[in-house]
Amino acid sequence: MQIEYTDPDEVFREMLEAQRVKPKVRNVSIADALNLVLAEDIISPIDVPAFNSSHLDGYAVRSLDTGDATPQKPVALNIKGSIDLGELPPASIQKGDSYRVRTGSYLPEGCDAVVGKEDVSVVGDKVYVAKPVKPGSEVVRKGSDVAKGMVVLRAGRKIRAQDLGILRLLRLDKVKVYSKPRVAVASIGSELTESIEEAEEGKTLNTHAYTLTALIKSVGGEPLYLGIVPDDPKAIRSTILDGLSKSSLVLTIGGSSVGEADLVSKTLQTLSPTMHKHGLKLHPGRVAGCCVVKGKAVITLPGLIQSTINAFVYLALPLIRHLSGLDASRCEATVRAKLAEDLIFHRFPDFKKMTWVSLEKDRDGLIAHPIRGDSPMLNVLVRADGYILTESNKMIVKKDTSVDVSLVPGLSSLP
Repeated sequence: MQIEYTDPDEVFREMLEAQRVKPKVRNVSIADALNLVLAEDIISPIDVPAFNSSHLDGYAVRSLDTGDATPQKPVALNIKGSIDLGELPPASIQKGDSYRVRTGSYLPEGCDAVVGKEDVSVVGDKVYVAKPVKPGSEVVRKGSDVAKGMVVLRAGRKIRAQDLGILRLLRLDKVKVYSKPRVAVASIGSELTESIEEAEEGKTLNTHAYTLTALIKSVGGEPLYLGIVPDDPKAIRSTILDGLSKSSLVLTIGGSSVGEADLVSKTLQTLSPTMHKHGLKLHPGRVAGCCVVKGKAVITLPGLIQSTINAFVYLALPLIRHLSGLDASRCEATVRAKLAEDLIFHRFPDFKKMTWVSLEKDRDGLIAHPIRGDSPMLNVLVRADGYILTESNKMIVKKDTSVDVSLVPGLSSLP
């Protein structure tokens, strides 16, 4: 089958528009919400703090009562009692009175200042204030952390550890999130085995599935491994249909090049896809493809590991993010780095090129070192911290050029 190479961004847009799977919403307990994506705005039902509160240990007072205080003639205020943490304050404070408070203690109505314990002297049930206290001094205002009616977290936010704390602070037990999309993975090839013993006898050990299922988890999906499928059209067809029935997205590994045994693309044609592309203007990764069957995407990843990962990053990763309720981006973040050496390309001038790099810190920032190695070499990815994408028709990037290094969850790290 002749491969027609298409710009990978165009292919992804067509696939995204053709597939019909929508992110699913469910309620989960706050304790189970970490790293899931909010499906609703979180609007505070309360003020935090619920009352004005003390910023330090000391005495709650009315500032008006301290206006005449001097070191020579301190003002004496009555100590009416203590307000412990978490205790409702008295309804109001009377003229000439004070309350012993701790950091975080709620303040009674009419109390507009707190004076630190180190700034007063206490004799019996009197506290002596030696200088005027300004209104609002050492007072944390009601609702100053979170005001009632405030949008605290927006839908589409990936929930972090600190978000769990504020959700609980708002007295919430459950929250609406997007479910993790289930992603089916099938390894295609009669030469593959899961057995180390068989690999020692000449079979090819199936390592790619380990990497892919881990990546799916890292970017927010739930992998469903369908196992090794032999080079048989009926078995390939049956496995893909099984994956489509059980998941939101199907990934196949291998069986996507031009050889006679590479049957995935031919088999997909028999499933009446609404869109079908085989061949990306992406190097490595050019023999990847995708289609949409019954409203769900099937992405065919090449068998050579760098091509596998590049095609996953370009097509599968942004779709998994989209199905998780996030934006359809290919990376979590980018960092700027200077290229350590000239980056020269000798083939595929009108293709985009993905170059994996290691990162090194120096006193001026980050240095990106291109990692050389043919597409089957897994060690290139093991040594990598991120990738550089070079646009088509650019065959050289000069040393010391500032480049964007894309960081991929599960693949990338910073020095």
